[in-house]
Amino acid sequence: MRTVQLECIIFRKKDDFFEFLLLKRIPEKGGFWQPISGGLETEDKSKLDGCYREIYEETGIQKDQIIKVISDVHHFVMDKHYLTKKPINPLEEFVFAFEIPEKIIICLDNNIYPEHNEYKWVSFEEAINLLKWDNNKDAFEKLYSMLKKS
Repeated sequence: MRTVQLECIIFRKKDDFFEFLLLKRIPEKGGFWQPISGGLETEDKSKLDGCYREIYEETGIQKDQIIKVISDVHHFVMDKHYLTKKPINPLEEFVFAFEIPEKIIICLDNNIYPEHNEYKWVSFEEAINLLKWDNNKDAFEKLYSMLKKS
């Protein structure tokens, strides 16, 4: 039984502002916009290793293409299923952020489990408007605050 979930916010600097990558889940999985997310697998050596795997599976971005990693962006616990709202065993979600170069190609076809059918780069404000879950919005707000200070 999975107890750890990972959220990976991908961002890039374009001119003097930041853009964030959002993926749209297929209709069967809710049809909403979100950052990369997935569970920590038994073969993952660490949470960060799991993030690199999820990033590659969902976007084709490879570990050596990542410029910067921000580890402790946010952490929260979910106790309801994201679609049905029925109680589940508590699931801890750890949020990391990854900066990539401006010209990386995104490929949604690597995942053996189809999850997403669209992606787009958005501003912080657009991300907040598109994200469905408050926990995701909280993570983006924390990350954006960190990025503005750096």
